[in-house]
Amino acid sequence: MESPRYVIIGAGFAGAATAYHLARRGVKDVLILEQERLPGVHSSGRNAAMVRQVVSEPVIAELALKGAAFLRSLPADWPVPVLFQQSGSLLLGGGEGWRKLLKDAEMARRKGIEAEIWSPEKAKERVWVLEDADFEGAVWCPTDGVVDIHALLTGYLKAASACGAEVRYGCSVSGVEVKGGRVTGVQTAGETISAETVINAGGPWAGVIGGLAGVIDAPLRTCRRHLFVSAPLTWVNPTWPFVWDLTHDLYFRPDSGGLLLCPCDQDDMAPGDPPLDDSVAELLAEKIRRFVPKISDIAIKKRWAGLRTLTGDGRFAIGWDPKVKGFFWVAGLGGHGVTTSYSVGELAADLILGGGAEGGGEFSIARFRA
Repeated sequence: MESPRYVIIGAGFAGAATAYHLARRGVKDVLILEQERLPGVHSSGRNAAMVRQVVSEPVIAELALKGAAFLRSLPADWPVPVLFQQSGSLLLGGGEGWRKLLKDAEMARRKGIEAEIWSPEKAKERVWVLEDADFEGAVWCPTDGVVDIHALLTGYLKAASACGAEVRYGCSVSGVEVKGGRVTGVQTAGETISAETVINAGGPWAGVIGGLAGVIDAPLRTCRRHLFVSAPLTWVNPTWPFVWDLTHDLYFRPDSGGLLLCPCDQDDMAPGDPPLDDSVAELLAEKIRRFVPKISDIAIKKRWAGLRTLTGDGRFAIGWDPKVKGFFWVAGLGGHGVTTSYSVGELAADLILGGGAEGGGEFSIARFRA
C-alpha cells in the first residue's frame, strides 16, 4: 500500500472492527498500525469476555443489542471459529441499586433486549451459591454470554485483510502531522505515512494520540481493573450465567473449571502494562465474604490487570474531531468494547464514509468542546 487514505491507530476491538466495516464496503486503502507484535495485548485481550446488554445508557444499549446479535450469529464467511457460550447473565441489585436496575431493565426491553425480572428465590435456584447473597432481586438476560475474545479480534483483522486492509505490527506512532488545520499523516520510528484520515482507536493511548495531533482535549480516564481466576472447583456448574452484583460491584462467572472473579476496582493508571496491587485481592475477599459468603473458601490460582478507558459522561467518543479536519475518534468504550465492537465499527464506518464536520450524535467528540 503506497499511500493509504485511512490510517487506523490501534488493532484492538475499536480499530479492528472499524477496519472490518470499511473494508467490507470496498475501501481498499486502509492501514492499521499496532504498536505491539500481536493484537489484543492490552484492553482487548485482558477483559472478562462477557457480553452484556442491560446497561444504563440507552444509546449504548442499542449498540449492545446489535453487537450481541452479531456475536450469536456470525456471517457465513467469518474467517475463524469463534465460540460464543450463550449462558445468559444475572444482574443483582439491592436498595437504590435495585431500583436503578429495574429502570435499566425496562429501558432494555423497550430497545428489544430480553430482560426478565427474577425474585431472589428464582436466582438462587439458577445459581445455588447465591443462597446467602445480599440482594433484593435480579434481572435475567438470556441472550448474554461469554465470547472467545482472541478469536473474535483475530476474525475482524483477518476479514479486513482479506478485503484489502493492511495491518502493521510493532509500529508505534510517534507523531500526527497536521497542516493548515487538517491531518496529513502520521510519523513512526521508521517513516512518515501520508494519509487523508487518521482514526484514533488507541484504547488507553487515545488521549496521548489526541495530544500528538493537538486536537480537542477529550476527558478520557484510563483505569486499572483486576481479574482473578480460582483453582478448579468441583461444585461450579460450567453452564452458570455470569453473575454481576451491581450494587456491591462484584461479578463472577465459570472459567477453566473454577470461577473468574472481579471486585470492579477502578484506579486511574497511565497507559501501559498496569502493575498488580495486592490490596485488590483483599478487596475481593472482603466483598465475597460480605455479599456471596458461599464462595468464601475459594483459592485464587492466577490474576492479572487490564485497562479500561472511560469518558467523563460514560458515553463513547466516536466521531470527527471539531478542531482538526480528518482526525476521527473511536475511543472511550469503557468496558463495553467486546459487546459493542461490531456496531461501534459500523457506526464509525458510517460517519467516516459519510464525511461531515462532526457527526456521531450522542457519541460526538464535539460535546467535550469548551
